[in-house]
Amino acid sequence: MKLPQERAVKVGRLTWRVIETRGQKNGPVLVMLPGTLGTASIFADAIKALGARVRMVSVTYPMIDDITRLADSLAGLMDKLGITRASIVGSSLGGFLAQHFAARHADRVDRLILGNTLWDPALTRQVVGRLPVDALRAHPPRMHRDMVVNSVRSWPETDPLTASLKTLLIDSGTRLLSARAMKARVLAVQAAPAVPPLTLAHERITIIDCMDDPLLPRAVQDSVVKRYPRARHVRLSGGGHYPYVMRAEEYNAVLEQALAPA
Repeated sequence: MKLPQERAVKVGRLTWRVIETRGQKNGPVLVMLPGTLGTASIFADAIKALGARVRMVSVTYPMIDDITRLADSLAGLMDKLGITRASIVGSSLGGFLAQHFAARHADRVDRLILGNTLWDPALTRQVVGRLPVDALRAHPPRMHRDMVVNSVRSWPETDPLTASLKTLLIDSGTRLLSARAMKARVLAVQAAPAVPPLTLAHERITIIDCMDDPLLPRAVQDSVVKRYPRARHVRLSGGGHYPYVMRAEEYNAVLEQALAPA
């Protein structure tokens, strides 16, 4: 199917942007949450593959640097769209947000699909050696954007798909997202508390990660798996930090399996 046009949805004073498919009547509903450099269109391959059957709502975040406010605003977005309950898939920042959403709005979550993500920013700072939160807050927005985008620019272009992904992410970071939005996304993770224990049954959680993720150390990946010991865990042999682009067919198959009736 053709990728639907992105549109704006106001939730109070905040503006979300969404790409939405109708799906089938009484079919599953999937809310899609991108990472730091992602917009609603980053999940284009999944939307085109599954959107005729699944009602899919892929989002671009409003500019909020507080993960709990972002989670509550997401609940407001679902209200606006007439969605009482949905499965949530999130990548990186989106996976972190998905967990906080499930902690605060458990009755609105059907399945949780966590891709290439974390649950405790303190562990990530310890393993990766990130700057302290106060230093991140003090940095001007432009510096945040430069750090994130220049990291992508440094990736080797080993194949045409990687080159295409780099172009997509650099365009997102320099044209589609403002420097202030980039800083807000960084702080939404790094200044946030760890995800509290979820009441959602682990059997309703799927964890996706990749053996060759250049941004998420294995210790962080393993900590998510340990956090949800009864969840289904899929570790792809490739895909980097963006398997929904780099290994779209495998990623979409995992989504379909996660959304299948129990």
